Amino acid sequence: MKKTLCLIALVGSLFMTSALSQDTGAKGIPSLIRSQGALKGHYPSGAAAPTPPSYCSPCLFYGGDINPSSPTANAFANENTLLVPNTTTWGAFSIPSGEIWTVDGLFINTVADGYEGLDPTKTSWAIAAGLSSADGGTIVAAGTSTPAGTSFAPTGRVLDGLTEYTLKVRITTTVLTSGTYWVNITPQCTDASNPSCSVAQYFLDDTFGLNRYGPLEPADEGFFNSSFFGFDYTPLCDVSSTGCQALSFGVIGT
Repeated sequence: MKKTLCLIALVGSLFMTSALSQDTGAKGIPSLIRSQGALKGHYPSGAAAPTPPSYCSPCLFYGGDINPSSPTANAFANENTLLVPNTTTWGAFSIPSGEIWTVDGLFINTVADGYEGLDPTKTSWAIAAGLSSADGGTIVAAGTSTPAGTSFAPTGRVLDGLTEYTLKVRITTTVLTSGTYWVNITPQCTDASNPSCSVAQYFLDDTFGLNRYGPLEPADEGFFNSSFFGFDYTPLCDVSSTGCQALSFGVIGT
C-alpha cells in the first residue's frame, strides 16, 4: 500500500492528502501514515536481542528497528528545517530501579525526504524528565553536538522509497539515576543558501521492538511538540494511532 501523508489543518484536524511523491510544501506533515493498522496499546513486549546494533556501543538501551515491510510502519516529523521549523518528537526510556547510567551518546533512526544530509551538521539534543500532556517537563541535560561529534549514516533500510539514517550525537557526559526519561535529537537544515533545506523533511521512525536491546521501551509514552503544527507536547498516539507505541532511538554509555 502506498504511503500517504497525514496532514494537519490550521485548526488542528486530521485529513488525508495524496501520496508522498506529490508536493508536501503545504503546512502540516507531522506523520507518515501507511495504514490504520494496529492501534494504541498493541506494542509487544518480546525478548530483547542478545546484541545491540553496531552503532550503539557501549549500548544501554535501543528501542528497536523499524520494519519497512510492516503495514503499520510509521514515522513522525522531527526536524528544524526551512520547511518545518522547531518540530520535535520525544521517545521514552526507563532506567531500572537501583541502576545508575553514565550517558555520553544518543542516536535516532530517521527517514529523510528531499535532502540526504544535515546543514549545519551540528545537531541539538536533549534529555528530559517528567514530560506529560502540554508539559515539557524538566530538561536534565541539553546541548548542540559539534560536527565532529555528529554522524549521519544510512542503516541499509528503506521505508517506501525513503532512506533511513542513524543520526548519532556525542553529548555532555550525563549521570542518570533510575526512572523514566525522554530523548530528542533534532536534525537541522537551516542554511538559507542551501535550496535543499527548503524541501528537506526528517521523520523519526517507529518500532514494534524488533531487535530491541536493554530495558523495554515504555509503551505509548512518546510526545509530539510543534507550534508550527499546533501541538503542545501532545501524546504521540493522539497525533496518530498507527505506530505510535515506541520509537527507534538509543542511549549510549555505561
